[in-house]
Amino acid sequence: MRDRPIKDTLLRLFGGLGIDIVDRTGYSELEALIRSLQPLQPLHSGVELIRLGPDGDGGYLLPDDLDGIEYAFSPGVSTESGFEAALADSGLRVFLADYSVDRPARMNANFIFDKKFIGCLSNDTFITLDQWKNGTTPDYHDDLLLQMDIDGAEFEALLSISAELLSQFRIMIIEFHYLQELLNKPYFTLSSRVF
Repeated sequence: MRDRPIKDTLLRLFGGLGIDIVDRTGYSELEALIRSLQPLQPLHSGVELIRLGPDGDGGYLLPDDLDGIEYAFSPGVSTESGFEAALADSGLRVFLADYSVDRPARMNANFIFDKKFIGCLSNDTFITLDQWKNGTTPDYHDDLLLQMDIDGAEFEALLSISAELLSQFRIMIIEFHYLQELLNKPYFTLSSRVF
């Protein structure tokens, strides 16, 4: 509490100069989060990893455990859809979503595209993961696959997902962005809840 007047003085002094002074995440909190992200013993020992998609950006490693998965959800299409095409070629129906493009970079008979961003609400531009899934496969209750690269919106999308839908995703491949901001205490507080 004693340093509060000092911080308030610094905020008034530097605030007009465009310099931000923020609460920093404590070292022990950051270390605890990083330790919690260590690999765990796989649920299915002996399941090999396979790589699907292009060699560079847009290619992913995932467990070779696609048997029984009929549908994949892939928000964040952008200009590369090689991973999704590989899933579709293996027989999965792939739902793609991205408001920033008019269609996937490649077309495939097993693609269903929605011109929407995935987020924590639904409107003309956004849709939640639950509403997207319920609008496409409302009566499907078996395992699903999620591949998500939505440039920072993954935190709000995952914080708003229902436990029921989350439990349906047998495989989740998620790119987490802006992890350097974990040093910012308010960002850490919100985003660490996802993990």
